[in-house]
Amino acid sequence: MLKQFVTLVATSCIELLVQSVNAALPDPRWGHASVLVRNNLYIYGGKVGKSRESDLNDTSQNSNQLLVLDVSNSFLVSDPGWISRFVGPKVAYHTLSIGGPQNELLVLYGGEYANSTDEQVLENPLLYYDTLNSSSIWNNANLSVGTPRMSHTAVTKLDDSMNYFFGGIPTVSNSLISSQVQFQDLFKLDTINNLWSIQTTDPNTPSGRFHHTATILSDGKMYVIGGYSKDELVDMSQIYVYDTINARWSFQTASGTLPTARRAHAAAGTHNGKVIIHGGVSMNYDVLYGDVAVLDTTQSQYMWSIEETKGAAPPARYSHTATMVGTNMLIAFGYLTNDVADNNMYALDTTTFTWNENYTPNNLEYTDTMPRSNVSKTPSSSNAGVIAGSTIGVITFFSLIGGLFFLYRKRKRDSFYAAPYSGTEELTSNPDKTKKFSVSSGSTAVEELSRPSMSSGLAVPTTGTSENGAHGKDYTTLLEERMMGSDVQQTNFMIVPKSPLRVTNPDNI
Repeated sequence: MLKQFVTLVATSCIELLVQSVNAALPDPRWGHASVLVRNNLYIYGGKVGKSRESDLNDTSQNSNQLLVLDVSNSFLVSDPGWISRFVGPKVAYHTLSIGGPQNELLVLYGGEYANSTDEQVLENPLLYYDTLNSSSIWNNANLSVGTPRMSHTAVTKLDDSMNYFFGGIPTVSNSLISSQVQFQDLFKLDTINNLWSIQTTDPNTPSGRFHHTATILSDGKMYVIGGYSKDELVDMSQIYVYDTINARWSFQTASGTLPTARRAHAAAGTHNGKVIIHGGVSMNYDVLYGDVAVLDTTQSQYMWSIEETKGAAPPARYSHTATMVGTNMLIAFGYLTNDVADNNMYALDTTTFTWNENYTPNNLEYTDTMPRSNVSKTPSSSNAGVIAGSTIGVITFFSLIGGLFFLYRKRKRDSFYAAPYSGTEELTSNPDKTKKFSVSSGSTAVEELSRPSMSSGLAVPTTGTSENGAHGKDYTTLLEERMMGSDVQQTNFMIVPKSPLRVTNPDNI
């Protein structure tokens, strides 16, 4: 028995070493997503592979690599010391946000699953990853989450762990068709109770768009900037703001030194009410940007400024990420000129606007991701058993009062059921199957689990009409065929003319 136990422990350690390895220089990538959880920076997915030399020589693939970096310690930006795992679905152009009772979950929504044969993922692309659980599994949220999309945005309101998703385009293989439909709906995800809802539109709701940025600040407001809408780039003076506290949109025209209109840029928010953007690309992908622009939202009139940075600035890029860590903004990866991607990180000290070769953690309390509210939270899976046991113990104590109370307690105990991340009690009785993704090296292992049923029927999206009168009949038919049999909610989008532009994949002109 002892020998078997030692063998089991040794095998587990070897597997852990294989699955979690130092990756000093990850593969170059773009179209990935990043988020900060406590003192760790997480980056997931994206496009990787040989740089595109021509349309017929495209070897790029979607990745399922999860990169983790401890940002509580100093490091050389040329050699950060990544920890790497291959786990979950292969995806690009998705969003990564956080949630859960202690904001311990990675929340992956949407994206392009071109390399996946898992239809359940295509129909229900909302997954949770518990960063506090060593089992390292992506769990399907089992929610009807609207029309599958990519190139959208997501933010987290830290004090109540609410996620907000805006915009994007449908996930169909033909990007020229996909870009014709631009979503303008805003979804809210309660990550504690696993509930999903669509927010009401109002006169200030932005037009449908993609390749934009959305940044939430400590005032609880989400700032939507730039991107591609209808058939043009959005002017950078147009700032759309969603107040998550009062659940309404507002609009303001920013002044100052405006950045050039762009798409596929990156943005991050500061502790003192500013949004910093970096990079991006022009409408026709012929001009890449490497500038740093700051939007000051603390004044009654929003003001733009272009910062003159010091130090060795990174090359111009797009489809990269920007993550605020204390007062440092970390830029990761992205697509460069000459059809090549980057595998490097860059650290910008936003107090001096200096690009530093050495990252030093500063003011990490400014970006603490722990919930900032004292409102009681629904228990997570890690303590659900303890609370359930305490509840049963209390009921057992009171059952000594009399026989009638004992019978009542017995009936309650027999019907008791607890499930982590279950939206409603009625969802737990159906034996339908879904899938979760477990750790594997270089591939995705799939394991069957019981899941809630999704019984509502297909809601055909309401098609809009663009200003030029194009109704997009062909696309609507295509979209309906793709979603036939899936469970979606009412979705707002607008139809725009076909465009010859490369709109989503840098490797797909």
